[in-house]
Amino acid sequence: MANLKQLMDNEVLMAFASYATIILTKMMFMSSATAFQRLTNKVFANPEDYASFAKGENAKKLVRSDEKVERVRSQMAGP
Repeated sequence: MANLKQLMDNEVLMAFASYATIILTKMMFMSSATAFQRLTNKVFANPEDYASFAKGENAKKLVRSDEKVERVRSQMAGP
């Protein structure tokens, strides 16, 4: 088995590890940003999400699409 020094000298492995770290960090940040936008704009994807915010007929109005939330969601799939 290769020791740690040999693995650290491998440029391909280091590039992969760097890009994987960047992508994972972006994914965690964007999921938090999407949740923040959904809560501040009170826009939810399904009825289970808004249970603590509203009841009855007013609750159905919370399940909708919002431009700000969709913009954040589209950035997750982007480059």
